[in-house]
Amino acid sequence: MSFTSFTDGTRWSDVYTSAACAFLAGTAMFTADFALTLRLQTDGYGGMAIAALIICATLPLVVLSPVTGRLADRFDSRTLMALSGLLQAAAIVPMAFTDNLIALYLLVILNACGTAVNQPVVSALVTVMARPKDLPHAVAMVQTGTLTGLAAGPALAGFVIGSHSAGAALMLAAGFALLRVLFCLDIRTRRGGLRRDLTAQAATAAAPWRLGGDRLLTAMVFGLSAVIAAMCAVNVLSVFLVREVYDATESMYGLIKSCWTVGMVAGAWIAAALIRRLDRDVQLAWMLMACLAGVGLVCIGQGVPLATVLLMVPLNLIGGVFNAGENSALGIAIARRVPEAFRGRANAAVNGRVNAAQLIGFLLGGAMSTFMDVQTAFVAVGLVSIAIVLACLPVIRRAARRDGAPAAAEAAPERVLAGAAA
Repeated sequence: MSFTSFTDGTRWSDVYTSAACAFLAGTAMFTADFALTLRLQTDGYGGMAIAALIICATLPLVVLSPVTGRLADRFDSRTLMALSGLLQAAAIVPMAFTDNLIALYLLVILNACGTAVNQPVVSALVTVMARPKDLPHAVAMVQTGTLTGLAAGPALAGFVIGSHSAGAALMLAAGFALLRVLFCLDIRTRRGGLRRDLTAQAATAAAPWRLGGDRLLTAMVFGLSAVIAAMCAVNVLSVFLVREVYDATESMYGLIKSCWTVGMVAGAWIAAALIRRLDRDVQLAWMLMACLAGVGLVCIGQGVPLATVLLMVPLNLIGGVFNAGENSALGIAIARRVPEAFRGRANAAVNGRVNAAQLIGFLLGGAMSTFMDVQTAFVAVGLVSIAIVLACLPVIRRAARRDGAPAAAEAAPERVLAGAAA
């Protein structure tokens, strides 16, 4: 529970500050990772070294998810957010002063640990800041901050490296991490810590929550993770599709890749407006499955022969919209279905599975590039994604019936009493 939570309405000032923190966190992480990627490529390292760098940046998000989720639920949110920012800054600054590859990998892991701590804290804290009615818009606001930081990080890194050096870009990233520490201290809403309500502690002891115990959420997380693994496989091949199949320029490739992020920003707000109309949790599951199927169709569209590479632009915009819809539907489902005392662990568990799926996808993409034509791979992955959605539909139907059964059982005695009174 929170130390200080809203009473009369949504605390929008905290939502805006959280969105700014999400922007700074994303900018710091992606500026540092992109600067190191460019430095390794410039220094003559091959694809294996860069792949190892990506794995080091992702693996802590998977391995530490059980630990970071418990931290988010047990300790003060403001303290954890500040410490995660300080940890990021402490990891990024030494990157500018070492050329040792092993040391860089260790520092990247340390930087990712800061992100691993911050993610479940922010996800759980937003649900305390906003009323249920305003939660979709609050989630969209924070998601916009994250996505904007994701897009700004590589752009800033490229600009600073071009005009100064990789070291300057890394110091800028460290500055963003420290600025995030200052911003998070301004957030008044709190959760976790020793002062949690006794009722929340009693609920935690009496009814511990597990992801596997919620069939509807389990089906949603499985479907999302499986499709993300498939999509990450073709993300590895996207550069070959644009640059080799269509013989497009590097700037065109950059434009096409950025369109996905732009689509996600727009999609976050479209999803927020739609979710406000969805009262039942199963409707969120149907929305998630529809978005996953939409991403699969976009993947197929990218794989079929196109008249011009410019058609990739609207396809990526549409794909980004569906991608944001997936994230929003699952985020609101967690907020609705998970007890407040367990939301840190729930978000960490979901993030761990999604990031593990990304790692699997990267490995699959490397394997597919050796024995499959690029366009064929896109079509195959799109078809597999739609097949995953179809496989999840019966599970969601059964979970929805199971959710509805207790409500019907509770309503039955009321009907009997009403009949007796009549």
